Amino acid sequence: MKPRHLLLIAILALAGCDSPKRTVDTLRKEIAEYKADPGDARQEKIEAEFARLDAQIDDLEAKGKTAEASAFRSSAENLRADYRAARMVRSMRQAQEAIRDIGDAFKEAGQTIGDVFRSPDATPEP
Repeated sequence: MKPRHLLLIAILALAGCDSPKRTVDTLRKEIAEYKADPGDARQEKIEAEFARLDAQIDDLEAKGKTAEASAFRSSAENLRADYRAARMVRSMRQAQEAIRDIGDAFKEAGQTIGDVFRSPDATPEP
């Protein structure tokens, strides 16, 4: 094999490797997007990225790279806190929406009851 081919294979192998740094960057981006537009699909992707990062950190620890693993574990904890906060905001928005919907339902029910008492058919008979 020519040296040029070996270099190309090495570059492709490195490009295909999962990097904890790349995963952390992806998580930051996904969490920012989740904050702007939360959704179940994005939530699933974030959770999958956290699982990937955990596996990458475990791999670093298995290789004896404890300092690097510790740094990424700290980043993961910070990202998880940020993600939990974003999920809490989403839940609060959903709760507010549900309360607003309940309020609207009570308002409509009150109007319907009021309409019944105002209708000509509801006049008391002598």
